[in-house]
Amino acid sequence: MAKDREEIEAFKSSLSITQVAGHLGYKVVHGKIRCPYFMRHAHGDRTPSVSLSESKGLFNCWVCPDVHGDVIHLVEISKNCSFLEAIEWLQNEFALSFRIEPSKIPRERPLSPAFTDARKAKPAPEVDPVLKARVVLSFFEMLSVIEDTPAAKWLVKRRIFKKTWQMMRLRTIVDYDKVNRGLLEKFGKETLQLVGLFNENGNLKYYKHPLLFPYLDTKVVPRYFQARAIDSSIVPKELNLKGVVPFPYNVSVLDGNPGWVYLCEGVVDTLTLLDRGFCAVGIPGVKSFKPEWASLFRNKRVILCLDQDEAGRSGTELVQEYLKNLGIEAVPLGSGITAESFKMAEGQDINEWFGGKK
Repeated sequence: MAKDREEIEAFKSSLSITQVAGHLGYKVVHGKIRCPYFMRHAHGDRTPSVSLSESKGLFNCWVCPDVHGDVIHLVEISKNCSFLEAIEWLQNEFALSFRIEPSKIPRERPLSPAFTDARKAKPAPEVDPVLKARVVLSFFEMLSVIEDTPAAKWLVKRRIFKKTWQMMRLRTIVDYDKVNRGLLEKFGKETLQLVGLFNENGNLKYYKHPLLFPYLDTKVVPRYFQARAIDSSIVPKELNLKGVVPFPYNVSVLDGNPGWVYLCEGVVDTLTLLDRGFCAVGIPGVKSFKPEWASLFRNKRVILCLDQDEAGRSGTELVQEYLKNLGIEAVPLGSGITAESFKMAEGQDINEWFGGKK
């Protein structure tokens, strides 16, 4: 097994992960590529989230925690093939200085000591939901209102204004150190890491993501949130609270009463429609709609406003299927009961359609 590992390491060192990515069909821009699972991303990963390390021969997606690894694994997930098939493809595609004899290619990935130890590790403890709710609520009570902050300027640029900030209780981190200390004093590092607010170094995660979008329950209490970077150079641009998204954004409008509702992809698009008086709800990304959420839309007629791109159209079909299985009318924006003039251009999202600037 040690010999297998040595041969695999020598094989990988003879490859350029950037060249391999190009052969797989990825467009490499400044050392980044689009995520193989772009459909998980809020906007189909239009701004590439996967970093390539040429010196280490590794890749890492800054949004998907399970998308990372070496050059062989990049081939495995990109071509949906086995470890053996990935090695054979690489040897067929590249004139390599180091090759593994066919009879010596391991049929499965050799396990490193670190991987073996990880398999034996105990699963992470689950956080008590009541405690988590209390921590999240306390966190939001320590945050600042949006007015007269950099977050306000960012929102105005996206054409989302004060009435909507207040209605949806948007918040921002103005004094990071004060919030960091306050949470530590109240709950302690271990609890905060368990909930997902603090990183492994014992600090609040959202230093670069100071704009907070709370997911309010029907009693207008924050139960979940998404944090947003307002500096366009920060990757990833969004960080979600650890754990399961409990319900769609702005769930309170799903009250069971008859009426129209606009279903958007992402919080920013939802806020854009809310700012203009539309009844809107949001889902975190194109593939994030849960089948159990469909019943929340009972008695509603749904206009699906996901992004106008390949991922958005795929997500629209998925949500349509879930809703129609319950007899709920659901049509894409720009088709059926909506005029063609209301259809977004290719690549657009709702915020851009209404004049928001990125």
